[in-house]
Amino acid sequence: MMIDIAIQDKLLEFIKDFGDDLSSLELLLFFGRHPHTRFNQTAIVQALNVRRFDRAKALRCLINKGLVVTCSENGITLYSLTRDASQRSLVLGLLDIDQHQWQLIVERILQAYETV
Repeated sequence: MMIDIAIQDKLLEFIKDFGDDLSSLELLLFFGRHPHTRFNQTAIVQALNVRRFDRAKALRCLINKGLVVTCSENGITLYSLTRDASQRSLVLGLLDIDQHQWQLIVERILQAYETV
């Protein structure tokens, strides 16, 4: 149980980085569900309900944080989840959070913003 709490706290800190950027969080969940796949922007747009501006901003944010990497293939930019094991484990950990845990995490994030 103590390990679960530590993992949850680590994920909470990770999620706090995106607390005001739901597009980035949605992209992270998308890449987490497809951790070994590279996508072009068209595929990302079709898969997610994110406005173009928000998507571009979120992709830049995730690239700057090293969570998403780019490569070019035949002149097309492709995006994928980082290969860095510690960063990948945090993103993949987001997928293991059940609805009740998400509710607790969101409540803790909101409490943290209220105290700021």
